[in-house]
Amino acid sequence: MVRPLMEQFRLGPLVLRNRVVFAPITTQYADERGRVTDQLKAHYEARARGGAGVVVVEATYVTPVGQAFVNQVGIHDDTLIEGLRELATVIKQHGSVAAIQLHHGGRMARSELTGMQPVAPSAIPAPRGEMPREMNVDEITATVRAFVRAAERAREAGFGAVELHGAHSYLIDSFISGASNRRTDSYGGSIENRARFLVEVIEAVRTATGPGFPVWVRMNGREYGVEGGTTLHEALQVAKLAEQAGSVAIHVSGFGPATPTNRTTAVFKSAVIEDLAAAMKRTLSVPVIAVGRITPAAADRMIEEGSADLIGVGKALLADPDMPRKVAAGREDRVVPCIVCMHCRDTLFRPDVVGIRCQVNPRLGRDTEPGPAEAAKSKRVLVVGGGPAGMVAAATLAERGHGVTLWEKRATTGGQLLPAAAPPHKDRIRAYANYLESELVRTGVNVELECEGTVEKVLDSQPDAVILATGPRRTVPDVRGFDSSRAVHAEAVLDGTARAGRKVVIMGGELVACETAEYLVEQGRVVTVTRRGPEMATGVGPSLRQYFLDRLAEKGVKLLPGVAYVEVRPGALVVKTSEGRIEALEVDTLVYATGATGDACLYEGLRDSIAEVYRIGDCAVPGWIADAVRQGYDVGCRI
Repeated sequence: MVRPLMEQFRLGPLVLRNRVVFAPITTQYADERGRVTDQLKAHYEARARGGAGVVVVEATYVTPVGQAFVNQVGIHDDTLIEGLRELATVIKQHGSVAAIQLHHGGRMARSELTGMQPVAPSAIPAPRGEMPREMNVDEITATVRAFVRAAERAREAGFGAVELHGAHSYLIDSFISGASNRRTDSYGGSIENRARFLVEVIEAVRTATGPGFPVWVRMNGREYGVEGGTTLHEALQVAKLAEQAGSVAIHVSGFGPATPTNRTTAVFKSAVIEDLAAAMKRTLSVPVIAVGRITPAAADRMIEEGSADLIGVGKALLADPDMPRKVAAGREDRVVPCIVCMHCRDTLFRPDVVGIRCQVNPRLGRDTEPGPAEAAKSKRVLVVGGGPAGMVAAATLAERGHGVTLWEKRATTGGQLLPAAAPPHKDRIRAYANYLESELVRTGVNVELECEGTVEKVLDSQPDAVILATGPRRTVPDVRGFDSSRAVHAEAVLDGTARAGRKVVIMGGELVACETAEYLVEQGRVVTVTRRGPEMATGVGPSLRQYFLDRLAEKGVKLLPGVAYVEVRPGALVVKTSEGRIEALEVDTLVYATGATGDACLYEGLRDSIAEVYRIGDCAVPGWIADAVRQGYDVGCRI
């Protein structure tokens, strides 16, 4: 029996092989002029090959003044059609319906990219955005025409449908929302007037492209934490107007600083805005596309209960483009789980990176590169260390035909993934550790636990190649009176090998220290976090950092940045505060998380005796999960 998510579905004139919609996510894989690149084609081809029913290409700007992202895909000029045709072709050749999202950044556009002041229904800037210029009626009419021409280009390029981006405070949505539209003419005031621009775009596109070319809209079901923003009641009215204008479906999203889709939950929760889709389903006659961290199991339930017709999947298909194919084959256990870390979203805001990246998928952004090939010659490879770098390396090597043994000094694999999964909001990391453990079994890696690697043991095993993934060397604070035998490292607290007293002071203020603080305060401890630097948790990405710091404050964690450490004495850590006061912080348990360095000891002992010795993960350079996974994958492909 076919599970609901894998059922065929008819969307207007389109027949979909299943109900999975690859939701549009900006990649920055186009070139600086918005043209399709080989990387962009390879990215979407991978998601089509992986089995999605519909692949919706990311936001494409319909007019130059509407560009909002670096390396955003363009659809504003006829010279772009040929590249878009190649893109549509690689999607369709794998059996997916190729759709494309039409976008105008509105007040979210950036003059540094366009050379023009952003335009909007009213001169109201987005938070931390530029001041836009209010559009006149002639400009509104011209923008409707720009959407029409973009849709015609999409049809000419071979796409089967277009989605209008009417969400997330971009132009169409900024007309809809009362928080950004203060007009007094026919495009402002009542909800009918605020939806007028959307309705005109839908009707004009439908007229120009004909009934055989579907158009639908992605819109907010609600704005969260936006004063005067769109309510669910208003969104239902807008959706009904869009349906009447000819939208063949409604793709329901959400927006605002408190949007559940851009936040984590204390324990992983699926389908975080299901209520919005369900309300739309009760109101509309056209199909509803739901989105928002929906697992395959939740998708089946939502379809059966009538909360949605189609399931939009975004980040999960970045983590594993083959998810639909694996689910259809009954191998959901082989799906790489998204860990809800927002690394993908945060990379779009990093000036040193162009192109979206993923912590658990080392191939994201590298789809033009060949995948792991069968080894020309099978070798005996020893991997020392069972954290993420070592596990990925071992499974990749075994998949390619090498004989692989993995040594782990502890009683279980997982390495630093296990303590990383202990704090609130981080339990999806445990799911990833479980996935890697299952991959070791599936690929036939010989795992030897409670087996610590030494130079003598490694040499005695006579491997052809050795991969060292033994983790970092902890940095111990250089403070008078500090004794690491009395203090405990944060990892020992998180993995349960150390028990903290009632009053805890943590030395160090980055991610591990602050997450340990949240873990302990949830257990009823009184926690103070100290740091020499002026700010806490600077390494946390912009999507979650302020939310994380606000949680710590709400839970009563005391944060003391900018301190100078004076000494550790029995029952107290003495600091000089940023205001110059000397304070003795009472402490039952002193915890430290003050950084780490690479550990080259084993490498130095082996490199002259074994032809191939590699050092990866934190024992090379301490970094993120993404660094460990990528290095493990790369060395796994190299040998």
